[in-house]
Amino acid sequence: MIVENFRQFRGRQAIEFWVPSLPHQNVTVVFGENGRGKTGLFRAIMFCLFGERRLSQDGNVPREELQLVNVSALEANTGPVRTSVELEFTHMGQSYRLRRAILGMQDGERIIEEEDEKRLFVITSDGNTQTVPTTEIDAVIDSILDRRVKDYFLFDGEKIERLTRASIEQRREISAGIRNLLNVDALETAIRAVGRVSKALERELSNSSHEELSRLLKRLRDNEEEQTQLRKRLDSLADEMRLARQEVDKTDNELKKFNEIRHLLDRRKLLEQELKDQEQQADDVLKEMHNLVCKASALILSPTVITVFEHIERQKQKGEIPSEIRRDLIERILTDDKCICGRGVLKDPLAHSPILDWQKRTSDVATQDAALNLWRYLSEVRNHFGDDADLVEKRLQQYGNIRSAIANINRSLENVSNQIGTSERQDATKLDEHRKKLQDGIITLEANARNAQTLLEQLKQEEERLRALLKEERLKVGRNDELSRRSILARDTQDALNDVHDQFTREIKQLIGQSATQFFRELLDKEGRENLRTIVVNDDYSLQVLDRYKKPFLANISAGQRQIMSISFIAALARAASRGGQIEIPLFMDTPFGRLSFEHRQNLINHIPTFASQWILLATDTEFRRQEANLLKTSGKWGKFFILRPTHDGNTTIEEQDINSALAILRDEEDY
Repeated sequence: MIVENFRQFRGRQAIEFWVPSLPHQNVTVVFGENGRGKTGLFRAIMFCLFGERRLSQDGNVPREELQLVNVSALEANTGPVRTSVELEFTHMGQSYRLRRAILGMQDGERIIEEEDEKRLFVITSDGNTQTVPTTEIDAVIDSILDRRVKDYFLFDGEKIERLTRASIEQRREISAGIRNLLNVDALETAIRAVGRVSKALERELSNSSHEELSRLLKRLRDNEEEQTQLRKRLDSLADEMRLARQEVDKTDNELKKFNEIRHLLDRRKLLEQELKDQEQQADDVLKEMHNLVCKASALILSPTVITVFEHIERQKQKGEIPSEIRRDLIERILTDDKCICGRGVLKDPLAHSPILDWQKRTSDVATQDAALNLWRYLSEVRNHFGDDADLVEKRLQQYGNIRSAIANINRSLENVSNQIGTSERQDATKLDEHRKKLQDGIITLEANARNAQTLLEQLKQEEERLRALLKEERLKVGRNDELSRRSILARDTQDALNDVHDQFTREIKQLIGQSATQFFRELLDKEGRENLRTIVVNDDYSLQVLDRYKKPFLANISAGQRQIMSISFIAALARAASRGGQIEIPLFMDTPFGRLSFEHRQNLINHIPTFASQWILLATDTEFRRQEANLLKTSGKWGKFFILRPTHDGNTTIEEQDINSALAILRDEEDY
């Protein structure tokens, strides 16, 4: 790739990610401090391929702030400055060269950027070059890589963090990823069209003379409107939370300028991450406890269950249930005054006494059968009391330990924050107060989002109930009403199309889950592989991890295992988007190691080059050390090493280094 005056990269600079003569060396390391342009290289590729300025992590940053033209080049020139990216790549054995350029110019305080050039060349097998018409370039590129799945090929810390939290952001991220993979635009267009027809017919029906039908339709419309408003509210809350977290990160970067409190800031960041992890575990344990409510509720009745069971058991042992003589037989003897042998029964007390005693001890057949069925059921229930009680006690104890840990972390956080607040730096104090308000706001937003999600689930259940009543009422009316029959047909058609869409979604969820599980098992350490088995994409698009007993275990996994889970899921999306067993587009990973143990890092280094055609590792000195470099070098997969160096004017230069020099540049873990 050749970049010219692109963001931090002034002038014309080149970077070669892969050497065709050494195809097995498919790992490139780009090493540099934060802000030096590591993610900018991925942005350059996306700009060249699709003309995209925005990446997923840019969020709601205004377009005018996403400037691509190098500012230093603009300041040094009175006229327009050309910014371009040229990309050479191969696909399915075919070579391509794509060039895209814009012109940037200064207009007072504003920077104006205009499209300038877009050219695509295809290099044929005989070495000749063919120029693709400009109007066909986008279609050719989209046939190679659908722009809707472009963001799955960049692993960044923010995306990994979003996927480790059971939140609206997580479900939105997963839902968007799966929806883009479905590629069912025509089907969704048909569903929307039929839905509009169905609603129009329902409006006509609501104005008809069928009072009950009109009432149900109005309630359903009100329900749908409430759901729409709640979804908008949830989207708004998710955006507010994302922006607030970005502002927290921005404030943290400002606070880091105050060296005398830097160690306190680092300590606070670590404590906050621990707090997030513990709160996530608390939420997961609570969900498991909610799932246990039905089973655990039987424990309240355990004394009664045991008493009834033992009472029936005593009756069984005495022979009263089932009785040796049926009640209806005794009653017939008493009524007919005749024994079953044919002899008459004398009406004296001595003859009647034994028969009357039998009658008192016997029950009718239905009562005996019911008692025996109850005995069998209570026997099974009683056998589970011990296990259920142990499980409930274990979860309660686990939840109590987590809440205790959260309380300890909060006390430590308060202590650290007080130390930061008493710093001599007034600016740092103001920033810290601003940060605290942001954190309090995030907590409030999260609570509001949980409440809104709960209300939305209740409305969905109410909608299902209303639709069942509406269908029943339509059938009653529809026998003699043409409008109702048309409405039923439209709704049935929409339901059928939704069923097809849901089936596609279920299949892709299952496919992604299976693929993510494969990556997960390969990347986990030995202990993790023994306990953890499967990644599941739930119906609500949240992620769950099952243990070896196929029980939900997400609440118990470590922070490193959560990160491995997220990486596995993103890798599964990338593989599915590549439509093959290997991820064809280069896989960029921006500081992916995070809080991973050395064994987890080792597994990443050993396995990712085997399922990705290229791995571009964007790393800082705290992420990529001598230990990781030695592992990569030993693997034989490491081909290229680049350093992004700052210049005196704030720009960045790309310098290629021999991979052997990396060992001299990098530091060991104990150096930090």
